[in-house]
Amino acid sequence: MILREAGDAKKNSEYLNERGVLSKPFPITTIKYIDCSSSDIFNHKYNYVIITSPKAIKILDNIVLNNKIGFSKSTNIYAIGLETKAQLNNLGYKNVLNANGNSKFLIELISKTTSLSDLGLWIAARDKSVDLREILIKRNRRIKILEGYKTLPTLKLCKSIKQDLINYKHLNLVVLSSRNISITKDILDDNNLFKEVNCKSTLFVNSKNVAQKAKNLGWLNIKTIKKNFTKEILDYIVKLPK
Repeated sequence: MILREAGDAKKNSEYLNERGVLSKPFPITTIKYIDCSSSDIFNHKYNYVIITSPKAIKILDNIVLNNKIGFSKSTNIYAIGLETKAQLNNLGYKNVLNANGNSKFLIELISKTTSLSDLGLWIAARDKSVDLREILIKRNRRIKILEGYKTLPTLKLCKSIKQDLINYKHLNLVVLSSRNISITKDILDDNNLFKEVNCKSTLFVNSKNVAQKAKNLGWLNIKTIKKNFTKEILDYIVKLPK
Protein backbone atom coordinates (compact mmCIF):
# COMPACT_ATOMS: atom_id res chain seq x y z
CA MET A 1 0.00 0.00 0.00
CA ILE A 2 1.20 3.50 -0.86
CA LEU A 3 0.39 5.97 1.92
CA ARG A 4 0.79 9.38 0.31
CA GLU A 5 -1.15 12.34 -1.03
CA ALA A 6 -4.09 11.07 -3.12
CA GLY A 7 -2.59 11.77 -6.56
CA ASP A 8 0.86 10.42 -5.66
CA ALA A 9 -0.59 7.31 -4.02
CA LYS A 10 -2.61 6.47 -7.14
CA LYS A 11 0.28 7.12 -9.53
CA ASN A 12 2.79 5.11 -7.47
CA SER A 13 0.39 2.18 -7.06
CA GLU A 14 -0.23 2.06 -10.80
CA TYR A 15 3.54 1.99 -11.38
CA LEU A 16 3.92 -1.06 -9.12
CA ASN A 17 0.89 -2.88 -10.55
CA GLU A 18 2.23 -2.43 -14.09
CA ARG A 19 5.40 -4.22 -12.95
CA GLY A 20 3.64 -7.18 -11.39
CA VAL A 21 3.47 -6.03 -7.77
CA LEU A 22 0.01 -5.98 -6.23
CA SER A 23 -0.40 -2.49 -4.84
CA LYS A 24 -3.24 -0.27 -3.69
CA PRO A 25 -3.30 3.46 -2.95
CA PHE A 26 -4.00 4.54 0.61
CA PRO A 27 -4.56 8.31 0.29
CA ILE A 28 -3.78 9.90 3.63
CA THR A 29 -3.74 13.53 2.50
CA THR A 30 -5.10 15.77 -0.24
CA ILE A 31 -3.60 19.01 -1.55
CA LYS A 32 -5.53 22.26 -1.66
CA TYR A 33 -3.93 25.22 -3.41
CA ILE A 34 -4.65 28.67 -1.99
CA ASP A 35 -5.50 31.75 -4.03
CA CYS A 36 -2.58 34.09 -3.32
CA SER A 37 -3.18 36.56 -6.16
CA SER A 38 -3.89 39.46 -3.79
CA SER A 39 -1.00 38.74 -1.43
CA ASP A 40 1.34 41.64 -0.63
CA ILE A 41 4.16 39.17 -1.27
CA PHE A 42 3.99 40.32 -4.89
CA ASN A 43 4.86 43.91 -3.93
CA HIS A 44 8.54 42.96 -3.59
CA LYS A 45 11.37 41.85 -5.83
CA TYR A 46 13.28 38.73 -4.86
CA ASN A 47 16.77 37.45 -5.54
CA TYR A 48 16.05 33.76 -5.08
CA VAL A 49 13.32 31.27 -4.19
CA ILE A 50 13.24 28.32 -1.78
CA ILE A 51 11.16 25.20 -2.45
CA THR A 52 10.96 22.43 0.13
CA SER A 53 8.36 20.26 -1.65
CA PRO A 54 7.56 19.37 -5.28
CA LYS A 55 4.00 20.55 -4.53
CA ALA A 56 5.31 24.13 -4.64
CA ILE A 57 6.49 23.84 -8.25
CA LYS A 58 2.98 24.47 -9.59
CA ILE A 59 2.90 27.79 -7.71
CA LEU A 60 6.36 28.79 -8.92
CA ASP A 61 5.39 27.98 -12.51
CA ASN A 62 2.32 30.19 -12.18
CA ILE A 63 4.43 33.08 -10.84
CA VAL A 64 6.91 32.76 -13.71
CA LEU A 65 4.15 32.36 -16.33
CA ASN A 66 2.40 35.52 -15.17
CA ASN A 67 5.66 37.46 -14.96
CA LYS A 68 5.16 38.31 -11.30
CA ILE A 69 7.99 39.66 -9.10
CA GLY A 70 10.57 39.29 -11.86
CA PHE A 71 11.12 35.53 -11.56
CA SER A 72 12.29 33.59 -14.61
CA LYS A 73 13.56 30.10 -15.27
CA SER A 74 17.06 31.44 -14.64
CA THR A 75 16.26 32.59 -11.09
CA ASN A 76 18.31 30.88 -8.38
CA ILE A 77 16.23 28.18 -6.70
CA TYR A 78 17.11 26.28 -3.53
CA ALA A 79 15.47 22.85 -3.40
CA ILE A 80 15.76 20.46 -0.50
CA GLY A 81 15.83 17.23 -2.51
CA LEU A 82 17.17 15.74 -5.73
CA GLU A 83 13.69 14.74 -6.88
CA THR A 84 12.48 18.34 -6.66
CA LYS A 85 15.63 19.49 -8.48
CA ALA A 86 15.06 16.93 -11.25
CA GLN A 87 11.44 18.05 -11.75
CA LEU A 88 12.52 21.69 -11.92
CA ASN A 89 15.31 20.89 -14.41
CA ASN A 90 12.85 18.95 -16.58
CA LEU A 91 10.64 22.07 -16.66
CA GLY A 92 13.56 24.20 -17.85
CA TYR A 93 14.73 25.81 -14.61
CA LYS A 94 18.47 26.28 -14.96
CA ASN A 95 19.92 27.39 -11.62
CA VAL A 96 18.71 24.86 -9.08
CA LEU A 97 20.80 24.07 -6.02
CA ASN A 98 19.77 21.13 -3.84
CA ALA A 99 20.54 19.97 -0.32
CA ASN A 100 20.32 16.20 -0.86
CA GLY A 101 17.20 15.98 1.29
CA ASN A 102 18.89 17.48 4.34
CA SER A 103 17.19 20.55 5.83
CA LYS A 104 20.26 21.51 7.89
CA PHE A 105 22.42 21.45 4.79
CA LEU A 106 19.81 23.56 2.97
CA ILE A 107 20.14 26.25 5.65
CA GLU A 108 23.94 26.16 5.39
CA LEU A 109 23.78 26.30 1.59
CA ILE A 110 21.52 29.36 1.59
CA SER A 111 23.62 31.08 4.27
CA LYS A 112 26.86 30.57 2.34
CA THR A 113 25.63 31.50 -1.13
CA THR A 114 23.40 34.54 -0.47
CA SER A 115 24.18 37.99 0.88
CA LEU A 116 22.68 40.08 3.68
CA SER A 117 21.01 42.38 1.14
CA ASP A 118 19.31 39.56 -0.81
CA LEU A 119 15.60 38.91 -0.36
CA GLY A 120 14.39 35.33 -0.70
CA LEU A 121 10.90 33.92 -1.20
CA TRP A 122 10.01 30.61 0.40
CA ILE A 123 7.03 28.92 -1.27
CA ALA A 124 5.69 26.73 1.52
CA ALA A 125 2.72 24.83 2.84
CA ARG A 126 0.45 26.50 5.35
CA ASP A 127 0.89 23.46 7.59
CA LYS A 128 4.69 23.35 7.33
CA SER A 129 6.40 21.49 10.18
CA VAL A 130 9.58 23.63 10.33
CA ASP A 131 9.79 27.43 10.24
CA LEU A 132 12.73 27.79 7.90
CA ARG A 133 12.20 31.56 7.77
CA GLU A 134 12.87 32.02 11.49
CA ILE A 135 16.04 29.94 11.28
CA LEU A 136 17.34 31.96 8.33
CA ILE A 137 16.45 35.28 9.98
CA LYS A 138 18.78 34.28 12.81
CA ARG A 139 21.45 33.92 10.10
CA ASN A 140 20.71 37.52 9.05
CA ARG A 141 18.90 36.47 5.89
CA ARG A 142 15.77 38.28 4.70
CA ILE A 143 12.99 35.82 3.87
CA LYS A 144 9.32 36.17 3.05
CA ILE A 145 6.86 33.26 2.95
CA LEU A 146 4.19 32.54 0.37
CA GLU A 147 1.93 29.90 1.92
CA GLY A 148 0.52 28.66 -1.35
CA TYR A 149 -1.04 25.32 -0.44
CA LYS A 150 -2.05 23.11 2.43
CA THR A 151 -2.18 19.36 2.94
CA LEU A 152 -5.41 18.09 4.43
CA PRO A 153 -5.28 14.79 6.34
CA THR A 154 -7.79 12.12 5.41
CA LEU A 155 -10.52 12.21 8.04
CA LYS A 156 -12.36 9.02 7.17
CA LEU A 157 -11.01 5.61 6.23
CA CYS A 158 -12.92 4.16 3.29
CA LYS A 159 -14.46 0.70 3.68
CA SER A 160 -12.36 -1.04 1.01
CA ILE A 161 -9.05 0.12 2.52
CA LYS A 162 -10.22 -0.82 6.00
CA GLN A 163 -11.12 -4.31 4.81
CA ASP A 164 -7.74 -4.71 3.13
CA LEU A 165 -5.95 -3.66 6.31
CA ILE A 166 -7.90 -6.28 8.23
CA ASN A 167 -7.93 -9.12 5.70
CA TYR A 168 -4.36 -9.23 4.36
CA LYS A 169 -2.00 -11.41 6.41
CA HIS A 170 1.00 -9.24 5.59
CA LEU A 171 1.22 -5.63 4.45
CA ASN A 172 4.04 -3.62 2.90
CA LEU A 173 3.35 0.05 3.67
CA VAL A 174 5.27 2.80 1.87
CA VAL A 175 5.41 6.12 3.75
CA LEU A 176 7.85 8.82 2.63
CA SER A 177 7.66 11.65 5.16
CA SER A 178 7.66 12.12 8.93
CA ARG A 179 4.38 14.03 8.80
CA ASN A 180 2.73 11.20 6.87
CA ILE A 181 3.99 8.73 9.46
CA SER A 182 2.12 10.69 12.13
CA ILE A 183 -1.02 10.99 10.00
CA THR A 184 -0.97 7.25 9.31
CA LYS A 185 -0.72 6.48 13.02
CA ASP A 186 -3.62 8.85 13.76
CA ILE A 187 -5.85 7.27 11.09
CA LEU A 188 -5.14 3.75 12.32
CA ASP A 189 -5.66 4.76 15.96
CA ASP A 190 -9.01 6.38 15.11
CA ASN A 191 -10.12 3.07 13.62
CA ASN A 192 -8.62 0.91 16.39
CA LEU A 193 -6.35 -0.75 13.84
CA PHE A 194 -2.83 0.35 14.75
CA LYS A 195 -1.91 -2.64 16.90
CA GLU A 196 -3.27 -5.15 14.36
CA VAL A 197 -1.70 -3.46 11.33
CA ASN A 198 1.61 -2.84 13.11
CA CYS A 199 2.06 -6.51 13.95
CA LYS A 200 1.74 -7.68 10.35
CA SER A 201 3.34 -4.82 8.42
CA THR A 202 6.72 -3.87 7.03
CA LEU A 203 6.98 -0.09 6.91
CA PHE A 204 9.15 1.15 4.03
CA VAL A 205 10.54 4.67 4.55
CA ASN A 206 13.07 6.82 2.71
CA SER A 207 15.37 8.24 5.39
CA LYS A 208 16.79 7.71 8.87
CA ASN A 209 14.77 10.67 10.15
CA VAL A 210 11.49 9.16 8.95
CA ALA A 211 12.53 5.78 10.36
CA GLN A 212 13.28 7.35 13.75
CA LYS A 213 9.90 9.09 13.75
CA ALA A 214 8.20 5.78 13.01
CA LYS A 215 10.15 4.04 15.77
CA ASN A 216 9.19 6.78 18.25
CA LEU A 217 5.53 6.23 17.37
CA GLY A 218 5.76 2.51 18.04
CA TRP A 219 6.17 0.93 14.61
CA LEU A 220 7.89 -2.43 14.92
CA ASN A 221 9.20 -3.49 11.51
CA ILE A 222 10.81 -0.58 9.65
CA LYS A 223 12.88 -0.81 6.48
CA THR A 224 14.83 2.24 5.27
CA ILE A 225 15.37 2.44 1.50
CA LYS A 226 18.26 4.85 0.94
CA LYS A 227 17.25 6.20 -2.46
CA ASN A 228 16.89 9.80 -3.65
CA PHE A 229 13.94 9.36 -6.04
CA THR A 230 10.48 7.86 -5.60
CA LYS A 231 11.00 5.78 -8.76
CA GLU A 232 14.14 4.26 -7.24
CA ILE A 233 12.21 3.35 -4.09
CA LEU A 234 9.43 1.74 -6.12
CA ASP A 235 11.94 -0.15 -8.29
CA TYR A 236 13.56 -1.45 -5.09
CA ILE A 237 10.16 -2.78 -3.98
CA VAL A 238 9.59 -4.39 -7.40
CA LYS A 239 12.80 -6.41 -6.90
CA LEU A 240 11.85 -7.73 -3.46
CA PRO A 241 11.35 -11.50 -3.22
CA LYS A 242 7.76 -12.43 -4.04
